[in-house]
Amino acid sequence: MERAVERGLDWAGLPVIATVARLLCRELTLRNEYLRLENRILKERVPGTIRFTDEERRSLAEAALAMGRSLMKEVVSIVKPETILAWQRRLERNKWDYSERRRRGPGRPRTPDEIEALVCRLARENLWGYERLRGELLKLHVVLSKGCIADILRRNGLPPAPQRAGLTWQQFLSRRAEVMLCADLFTKEVWTLSGLRTAYVLFVLHLSTRRIVLAEATFSPHGQWMGQMACNLLMDCEDLEIAPRFVLHDRDRLLAWDFDGVLTTARSKVAKTPFRAPDANADAERWVRSVTEECLDHLVLAGLGSLQRALRIYQDFFNSHRPHQGIGNQIPERLRAGEPDQTRDLPQAELTVECEQFLGGLLNSYYRKAA
Repeated sequence: MERAVERGLDWAGLPVIATVARLLCRELTLRNEYLRLENRILKERVPGTIRFTDEERRSLAEAALAMGRSLMKEVVSIVKPETILAWQRRLERNKWDYSERRRRGPGRPRTPDEIEALVCRLARENLWGYERLRGELLKLHVVLSKGCIADILRRNGLPPAPQRAGLTWQQFLSRRAEVMLCADLFTKEVWTLSGLRTAYVLFVLHLSTRRIVLAEATFSPHGQWMGQMACNLLMDCEDLEIAPRFVLHDRDRLLAWDFDGVLTTARSKVAKTPFRAPDANADAERWVRSVTEECLDHLVLAGLGSLQRALRIYQDFFNSHRPHQGIGNQIPERLRAGEPDQTRDLPQAELTVECEQFLGGLLNSYYRKAA
């Protein structure tokens, strides 16, 4: 009796926290017993073997291993404890598997195609070394090492800077279009009293605006006449505010006489195209095709005066009325004057178009009639 009283006193003297803990432990024990019973009943109702996903195996293994082996044998009922340990060993092996790296291949990942194309573009357009290319890429927030840039150029067949090819003709002409003149000679058969006679046409084109600065014809393109044409060209360029630093033409002997001498004296550098390379002066060659197909091939020319008159009319049409694809379908005269594009959508009722004819209707130019 005394011992019971003492035990009662001991129980009464326990702290409140311990009493609450015991009550909670009893509640958790009852809850776990119920869940284990419910789990066993549900497992008996499920036919066959239960299949788990990798994420489910990972979650069950982490929860079971946290309890320890002894408690795991009492609690785990959906699978065997040995299965949980096998899952754990599999997770450890997969952590150090590196199968993703093996599928990508050994070494560092390859440089993206767009970055590689950018490196090749900078190398082709400039005579830069590896360090200079690396600095330019850093400006574009692209970080590549010197060795990586060298490998990219080597894979694409681009040698180092000292061995790389220089500027192409297209790059050379486009960078100097404002101060570049293109000259050439072509022939045209003209009727005279003595029959057909060969006339020589000298023309000069301003590369930037596609404007024909000079177009003159003669039967005898001797040195004195060529020198006079060069003087006329310089005066016309001064009137048009063109500074001809470079004059490009082929290696025709007629152009090598006083024509080059006068231009050189005026501090204009003469650039000659390679042998048998008409594409090096493609803009001049294209004008020869335009003037012959659009004008001269449709005319019966009697004498040098009729040829010169046809050339002057076509020159005016070419400069002031004909759009050119090479300058965005603009007109050379308006482009030189810096006139803004006045194209605008107008209602169909206000679309009144007039036609201005040249050479008896051989050449037509259309314009919108003012209201």
